Amino acid sequence: MTLPLPQVEGITHRDVTVRGIRLHVAEGGPQDAPPVLLLHGWPQHWWMWRDVLVDLARDHRVIAPDLRGLGWSDAPRRGYVKQELADDNIALLDALGLDRVDLIGHDWGAFTGFLICLTAPERIGHFLGCSIPHIWPPRERPSLRRLSQLWYQVVLAAPGVGQGLMRQGELTRKVLTAARTHGRYSDYELEQFVSVLKQPEHALASAQYYRSFLLHELKPLASGAFHDRPLSTKTLLLWGTDDPILRGAKTDEHRAFAPEMEIERVPDTGHFLPEERPGLVVERARALFAR
Repeated sequence: MTLPLPQVEGITHRDVTVRGIRLHVAEGGPQDAPPVLLLHGWPQHWWMWRDVLVDLARDHRVIAPDLRGLGWSDAPRRGYVKQELADDNIALLDALGLDRVDLIGHDWGAFTGFLICLTAPERIGHFLGCSIPHIWPPRERPSLRRLSQLWYQVVLAAPGVGQGLMRQGELTRKVLTAARTHGRYSDYELEQFVSVLKQPEHALASAQYYRSFLLHELKPLASGAFHDRPLSTKTLLLWGTDDPILRGAKTDEHRAFAPEMEIERVPDTGHFLPEERPGLVVERARALFAR
């Protein structure tokens, strides 16, 4: 069943086939304006950028795809290590005829953004990442406190369990409401995200996002897999001070690996920063892109 798309004034939609899968893409703004690629995270889709899109589209071409397995994009059974997502979006730039863009990402979209910057640095002018740790953690065992913050990932990754919970919808609602601290989602807004993940193929994809991370990506990340891959892109990370995903994250561990990266903590803000503080995100994006 194909669910109806929520509407945002001035935003159009199309499907683009890349690497054998169909990606849904929301677009707006003048076609000849500076292009910006916006990558969402879980458990969301392109619509999380609704307020940011409208504002940025005044003087930018905004491009907000649904990542594979989420929103209105295809949901293949495999291919959810985040380098696959990075390769999807590099291929999307090729399909759209865009040599170079600025990039904004949130959650897994920001993690994917880091990988795009490392894989194809010539394609990205500036990178604004929201609500995600950087990818150069110190080589040490994660603390029990840090591991306890990943409880929902273990639940989601469990075979059969995560998929079933997504189809019920309550876990999605809990994650969205618990991790947002500035303002609240309306019932309508919650339903835009919950309803998509109730679909069997998207429920399975959600589980695969976290299964792939825990089984194939977490250990290399914690062991310093990216310590020999420095970041050259001018980058700003925005972290909400109340974001449960970022508790204990430090702002001074990255200098040797990402000298062009700055980190700003946003007071009284939770995990869903582009929805909690859309005006601030746009303001910081404009300032970064002008550098």
